[in-house]
Amino acid sequence: MPANARVLCVGYFLFLSGCATFSDSFSIIEHNLVMQQPALALQALEKQGLGSQDRVLYLLNKGMLLRMNHDYPGSNEAFETAKRRIDALYGVSVSEQLTSFIVNDTTQSFVGEQFEQIFINLYLALNYLEMGQLDKARVEALQVDIKLREQAEKTRGNSYTEDAFARYLTGMIYEELGEWSDAMIAYRSAYEAYIKYREKYSVAVPGFLKYDLLRLAQRQGLSDEVQKYKTAFSISSWPSEASLRDTGELIFMLHNGLAPIKRENSVTVNNPANGRLVRIAVPRYQSRFTPITKARISVNRTEAVTEVVENIDGIAVKSLEARMPAITARLLARQVVKDQTARQAGKQNEFAGFLVNITNVLTERADTRSWLTLPHNILLARTRLPPGRYTAKVELLGSNNEVMATREFSDIVVKQQKKTYLSYHWVSSQSQFVRR
Repeated sequence: MPANARVLCVGYFLFLSGCATFSDSFSIIEHNLVMQQPALALQALEKQGLGSQDRVLYLLNKGMLLRMNHDYPGSNEAFETAKRRIDALYGVSVSEQLTSFIVNDTTQSFVGEQFEQIFINLYLALNYLEMGQLDKARVEALQVDIKLREQAEKTRGNSYTEDAFARYLTGMIYEELGEWSDAMIAYRSAYEAYIKYREKYSVAVPGFLKYDLLRLAQRQGLSDEVQKYKTAFSISSWPSEASLRDTGELIFMLHNGLAPIKRENSVTVNNPANGRLVRIAVPRYQSRFTPITKARISVNRTEAVTEVVENIDGIAVKSLEARMPAITARLLARQVVKDQTARQAGKQNEFAGFLVNITNVLTERADTRSWLTLPHNILLARTRLPPGRYTAKVELLGSNNEVMATREFSDIVVKQQKKTYLSYHWVSSQSQFVRR
């Protein structure tokens, strides 16, 4: 094959190899979310026409966008369909696994990272809570517990084997149902998880969890535990159960920003040993900075300020870091197979060997698929109110406590000894990518 023709072919194929990855197709959806137009974002998603191997990914994003549109039944239908499809895909065909080994990881059906699968149940529970269906939320909380136990037992090297926020939400569900012992267990688990969160994800133990632990430990007659928490938290007094009986509670959650986006790190080099090209492509997360650090909710002349309860950005990055050795090992094994196919083809015909080598380079892509409509983090505030109907003002605050946006929510009904859940999804126009 003439040298100049080889150069032109190489240039052409390498140009093609730089085509857009999955994450690049998300920009129009993100733009609509920045404009606070989740309905338009949903329309953009429907127009994408993803392949069958991306069906779960489509359903996860659809479920979240429907939730942002306050279509909680529709959101749950999408999430439930995604769950069933994931379960079915665990019996994936040998041919699909073989194709991914020979071509690249994107040929496998998307089932999500382990933390993303947990968040399906978590958002199902949140949807049910916002619809006032406490028993159904409890079912999802139980499924989270089962999945977390399975992950801890079966997956070595996985950084994500516990979810503090899921445990805390479970505790609130059990408490409202009057299942005090289970609520106490869940709050303890949340506390232990948040201690680890502080080091792994820079999330401290929320102040309201400390009071929950003291209050329930006292209610259950656990005097030694009460003393332990009093010392650990430097708290000497807290509202008694009796003082709370005539009130209800508003639980406000800000789903802040967007989760990190997967990008591809790749390099194409010439193997000096045989002259064939080799392409290495691995995924990396690129964080999307959000300028909102907290929110202040004002209702009935009372104020409450949110605390961070979940750092999805941190969880995603740490989870991928833990999986990188396995991803790299699979990539290197695939390169050996690809090089052997190019060498065998070259023995028969030099040009055929060249084309196989270029095809191998062209098809080597990192899997950049992820659940991109998850938030960057979740912030939560709790406030006690007499039973009634309220209007709440939510102020989104920046790093210097400056008000960056304001939103009012009307017709909020608070019932005696019940919890009312209110969520707000916010994507800032000032979001920007953070280099890693």
